[in-house]
Amino acid sequence: MKQILRAAAVGTALLAAASVGGCSTGGSGGGTGGGTGSALGSCLAPNAPVAIGIGARSNNPQPTMTDTVKAAMNSAINAKQQVTIIRLDGDPKVVYSEAYAPTGANTQAQKSDYNAYVNELNEILAGTSATNTDVRAQVPQANLLEALAIAADEAGTGGNVVIMDAGLQTTSPLDFTTGLLADDPQDIASSLKSSNELPDLKGRHVEFSGLGWTAAPQQQLSIANRTKVGEIWTDIAEAAGASCVDVDQTPNTNAAIAGLPAVSVVKQPVVQPLKVVPKCSVTNLDDSNNVGFDFNSTVFRDPAGADATLRVLAKAILSSGDSVTLTGATSSEGTDAYNTQLSLDRADKVKSVLMQMGVPASRITTHGDGAHLPGRLNDKGPNGQLLIGPAITNRKVVAKLSGTGCPTT
Repeated sequence: MKQILRAAAVGTALLAAASVGGCSTGGSGGGTGGGTGSALGSCLAPNAPVAIGIGARSNNPQPTMTDTVKAAMNSAINAKQQVTIIRLDGDPKVVYSEAYAPTGANTQAQKSDYNAYVNELNEILAGTSATNTDVRAQVPQANLLEALAIAADEAGTGGNVVIMDAGLQTTSPLDFTTGLLADDPQDIASSLKSSNELPDLKGRHVEFSGLGWTAAPQQQLSIANRTKVGEIWTDIAEAAGASCVDVDQTPNTNAAIAGLPAVSVVKQPVVQPLKVVPKCSVTNLDDSNNVGFDFNSTVFRDPAGADATLRVLAKAILSSGDSVTLTGATSSEGTDAYNTQLSLDRADKVKSVLMQMGVPASRITTHGDGAHLPGRLNDKGPNGQLLIGPAITNRKVVAKLSGTGCPTT
């Protein structure tokens, strides 16, 4: 049985050539023998095609083949299934796609065939001078979602999809620079699904490696945010219909490969609970102070946080004698009529909580502006696609206090 004998970072040799008398070339049981069955873990399938998206790019640690990834490649090679390598940058491309197909008439000739196949893979994984076969990033930014879609197509139903990347996409419709780390993973996945932006992962076995592990100049993520990245991509893959999803927790603290196209830095979110609401002020009630809403819903994403923030608002209204106008808002997907009603429902939800906290209904006015609230973020990309980060930010309520001494406009 052929084995990838040692782990290696992208940019160096990965596969070991067959020595005379050293390995069998006739078997097809990649899930047995040589330990590949157990190394595949509980998700990846033996004897299946494998498509691997590799983020050999700026801001991402130099990728390292884990035992699980090696086992998936061994199993595919041994079963003479297609092995596909995808360059993961701002415009992902297939740089290699071929199955091991020996033509030799005897063992020695087949070993020669195997060595030729291994050498070709090694050349790809080491980085080539030809753009169309170079696994190292050629285009600025990172588009993991597109790489996932390409890998799914290449692996096919029943195949293994492996993504080796930090997971911080910097292109629409999933641009993490717009604040996605502050958002709910299921909300992100639901938004992508409603916008038809998910890849087709039905029947695919999906393995993520390296999620949340970054390299300078990208700031190192906190443990909580590293975990959040894994949750986001797990929810995306599950929403896309994957048969199973696994996140390899093996740390990757390598430096990034130098001299590659730039990738935008993703800032970690800072949630600032509301502490005071000045008289006559205007306050956005959103994720920044824990009053964000679930997708297509009036449910608070952080009920305890929303309660704490709204208690501060209620106290300000009661102590100042001001009244409050609550204007609900939505993201831009959906019809105007539907969004107007949803935004009003969100304003009414905040009103009901304030009333429970003692604010008289007579001092609360509600409106719904749908997707037309002044000052809202643009949540549509150049091709009309929904931009998830801005869309989630637009799902909010604006509270405007008014009363004696307040401006009339």
